[in-house]
Formats: sequence, structure tokens, C-alpha cells
Amino acid sequence: MTDQSVEEDSKKQKLNEQQRRAFYAVLLAFRAETLSSGNKRTQIIEKLMSEWSIAQETLVSFEDNIQKNLVAHQERVDSEVKEPKKPLTISQPVKQSIDLGLFVTKLQAKKPTLCSSWGRVNPEALVGRRVCVRMPGEDEFEVLVIKEFSAKDGTHRLATVDPNVMWLNEALSWIDVRKVPDEDIRWKNGEKPDFQTPPGSGAGQ
Repeated sequence: MTDQSVEEDSKKQKLNEQQRRAFYAVLLAFRAETLSSGNKRTQIIEKLMSEWSIAQETLVSFEDNIQKNLVAHQERVDSEVKEPKKPLTISQPVKQSIDLGLFVTKLQAKKPTLCSSWGRVNPEALVGRRVCVRMPGEDEFEVLVIKEFSAKDGTHRLATVDPNVMWLNEALSWIDVRKVPDEDIRWKNGEKPDFQTPPGSGAGQ
């Protein structure tokens, strides 16, 4: 066999392969679309089989393969419909508010002493000062500002300085700063007011 014959055989094989792929694509298109006339579809298939020397066995094999692929695809679609994916949920950053709420609740559970126990410190003079409070279980301190003083129970209302941080409701924002442990509160310039610590509070120990 000459080189020319080998080359011609190779071209013929490539052509046959291309024809088989094209024939498969035609069958697949017929499955996806319904022609107005079934006879017309049959005529096209028979003409291609004759011109491209497609055997009947090849036609049967191709149609069987297409059918299996369509069934597998439909099963996947049905499975996705029965088990829809759960939508993503975005959790709100409320961890600090919850921890601080528990922190304040524990402080309020201890009855404050009378305002006379503030010693030489005027509690109203603390309004406007900034303090850093560390929440239970946290390493970072939260920057807060003292907004008001209640002479009735000796507590101050604290508010967050950062507008992006969620804060407590009005009832839980009142704290007796004397009861906060020294290691969990920092005063501006490190100068802690010289007030007396209420008995049994645990602060300053």
C-alpha cells in the first residue's frame, strides 16, 4: 500500500466519523423538536443513511443512546425539584448585644446601694465620660459613653459610640459602673473615679 493510499484511507475514516457525528446530531435535534410531519423526518433520516452509508444497527444504537441520556437528564431534573436547595440565610451580628444583655442582667440582679456610697465622687459628673467595657467571653473592649445618671438607683445609662454596633434596649442599658470588675472596665486616661465599691459586688477584687 502506497503512502497515497494510506492518506486517502485516513481521510475517508475522518469523513465517516464526521458523518456519523452529524447523523447523531440530527437524531438528537429530532428528539428535541417535533416536526409537523413524521414522514418528512423519516425521509430525511433515510436519505442521510443512504448518502453516508449509515447502517441500521448504527441508527438503533444512536437512538438508544439518546433515549438513555434524556431519561438520565429528566431524573436529575425531577430530583432537584423534589429536593430544592435551602436558601442562604444571613445572620445578624447580635452576639455582642446578647452577651452584654446577660452581663447587665447579672449586674442589675445585685441591689445597688444608696447614692451616698459614691464617696468623694459626684456620679453626675461622670456623664459624658467614655469607658471601655469588656463583654464576658470577649478579648476586645467595647467603647461606650455615659449618657445619664439615675439618682434613684445609682446607675448610669451607657450608649455605644460606634453606630455600626447593635445596642441594648433602654431597660438593659443602665449599669452600676461601680460593680463592673476592674479588669473589665477602663476609664479615660486610665483614671478611675475614686468611688466606693458596693459590698459584695466583686468589683475591684
